[in-house]
Amino acid sequence: MVWQAALAVGSGIASYGSSKRAARAARREAARQAAEILNQRFVVREITTQQHMQRSEQFDELIASNIALAAFMGRGDRSIQALRKEEARRYGVDVDRLREQERREIENIKRQAEETLKQGRITAKQYKTQARQTLFNTALTAASLYKAPSTTTTTLVGTPSDGLMDRG
Repeated sequence: MVWQAALAVGSGIASYGSSKRAARAARREAARQAAEILNQRFVVREITTQQHMQRSEQFDELIASNIALAAFMGRGDRSIQALRKEEARRYGVDVDRLREQERREIENIKRQAEETLKQGRITAKQYKTQARQTLFNTALTAASLYKAPSTTTTTLVGTPSDGLMDRG
């Protein structure tokens, strides 16, 4: 029976260690995934910068074409100023929209990363709970397999002259 108890204890301790390693691996994997998700911020910023540059070039081309068209048609300064003012307003609205879109996407990316880390912590906690439960079950199994030496009392029967009395 002793070898069965030893085998049960060894198996339980190995299982405990495996669960603890799985918990650490779950946390590492969650951290890796969160870092990967956070790297998407740079992609979002790059795309936003490209869109901003593209819109800026379009704005510059529109101003140049308005100036050329005004010179060709002989328009006055007030009409050119009105066109420039309207285009500048539209450009400002576009830039603000791009910045707001970038901010929302980055917030979403951060939220996803936090959720991934949270899920990793939950998974690690589940593995740790499983490890503690395995250790507890191992202790119970070992205790049930272990037979302690008998500690029963013996009954001595004697005569009153021996000084021994029936004890039991």
